[in-house]
Amino acid sequence: MPSPRLSSLILAPIVSVSLLASCAPAAPEGEGEVETFGAASSALTAQQRLAACDQDPRVIAGLVTREICAGADIFFRETFEGNGRSCGTCHPVGNNFTIDIPFIDALLVDNPLDPLFVFEQDPGLTDLETPELKTLGLIRENIDGFDDLDNKFSMRAVPHTLSLATSITPDPVDGITSPPVHRTGWSGDGAPGTGSLREFLTGAITQHYPTDLGREPGVAFRLPTEQELDLTLAYQMSLGRTNELNLAQVNLADPEANDGRQAFLDPARGRCNVCHSNAGANHLDTGRNRNLDTGTRKAPATGTIGAFDGGFGGSGLASPNIDVLDIGFLNGFGDGTFSTPPLIEAVDTPPFFHTNAFGNDIEGAVAFYVSNFFRDSPAGLELEARFGSPVQFPDTDIIKIGRFLRVLNAAFNLDLARQRLDAAQVLVQQFHDTRADVQRRLMELAEAEIDDALQVLAVGGTPLHPVSTDRLQLAKTEIAAGLSAATWSQRQGRISNAISRVQNARDQFGSNINFQLGKGNLMY
Repeated sequence: MPSPRLSSLILAPIVSVSLLASCAPAAPEGEGEVETFGAASSALTAQQRLAACDQDPRVIAGLVTREICAGADIFFRETFEGNGRSCGTCHPVGNNFTIDIPFIDALLVDNPLDPLFVFEQDPGLTDLETPELKTLGLIRENIDGFDDLDNKFSMRAVPHTLSLATSITPDPVDGITSPPVHRTGWSGDGAPGTGSLREFLTGAITQHYPTDLGREPGVAFRLPTEQELDLTLAYQMSLGRTNELNLAQVNLADPEANDGRQAFLDPARGRCNVCHSNAGANHLDTGRNRNLDTGTRKAPATGTIGAFDGGFGGSGLASPNIDVLDIGFLNGFGDGTFSTPPLIEAVDTPPFFHTNAFGNDIEGAVAFYVSNFFRDSPAGLELEARFGSPVQFPDTDIIKIGRFLRVLNAAFNLDLARQRLDAAQVLVQQFHDTRADVQRRLMELAEAEIDDALQVLAVGGTPLHPVSTDRLQLAKTEIAAGLSAATWSQRQGRISNAISRVQNARDQFGSNINFQLGKGNLMY
């Protein structure tokens, strides 16, 4: 006889289960990993979401808390009576919580009426975005205020939301006189008028969700409740990894990658570890996130004044106060500094930096640090003063550091895949075919991470871990067979085989690459 909790799951009204958007059915075959989102708000209160999450098999199995479950539902499905967008519109789970040109191109084919493109559908929202969203993957941000919509804006890439728990504590040593509670967003000051990750949602709704550019709360959108803010925060803080590595103890099996690790750490070579301690987002000296002027601001994505991004601290200024590009006149707002992002997650989220202007592979991003942009920047000059010489390393080290970061990223991808496959296995063992859609979607998202790992490992020159690549292809075969399995027991067997293949592939990378993963990775 089923347990009382299992009976409750089986007997729960279908309407309450279908309303829980974070348990949405898997995408139809052939749609790949493009996430699309409807324009209608789910109209659920926070309490209704929590009640629905009590029926979620992941919550019942103890894999996820009801708060994380409900927060994910808000993140992916709540539109706050706005223009149809949700957080998941620009942070889709199947695309590493960011958008890029391949994702946008696929979405234009599969769902050209997606709320991402609402600025083309509603004449009143024409200036919500610019054409650079579709051509460069950049969104329009009024980070310094909404008082001059025509000129006072910036064009920015969409940062992923992985591993926020490790990367948002502000460093008091970066010279910022009024640091925010959390360093969020590219410039580390979050959405307009906010200073914490909890309040970031309010700013994001105001910026991206309005039905008109007057942006009046209660008219162009509704503001989140205190409980919705708490729940969304709980979900966001549970994404990605929750720990830092110790690179001094990591040992990589690929000789070039391991030498890249040493170059990354060595003050006489890469010096990367100073600002990206242990390949994360925090400074070596303090273990906290530091805003820096690295010179990326001098390479704008477009030639419009709105693209002259002054970084942190421009809010409240009536006129430009910084020559962003060093071209002889004031053209931006801010102090020129930007927040340091984590590197472990970066390899499979190109292009890089806030302008998407420095290449589509990690090697191009590494090469930036031997460019004049960086050498002549305040951050570059600070490193020069610290070590007595400019940052300079040969092309061979660019390749080796790239290989090192690729291995770390592939390991992270495979740990996410393993986490989702393990969860699917728990669910199929405990619930058999009840809510099999959740099991299948976790399997599909695991495969998306395997695909990321395969792409990351497919580097030019000497192949990275060809044995692992073969085993990952076998894992994909097992997942495909599990998705089409006729019975739960067959699905269970295929999941088990896929887990073994993924782990065998992961074991080839080296030792002490130990990630602690948040429970939010199981939501979608």
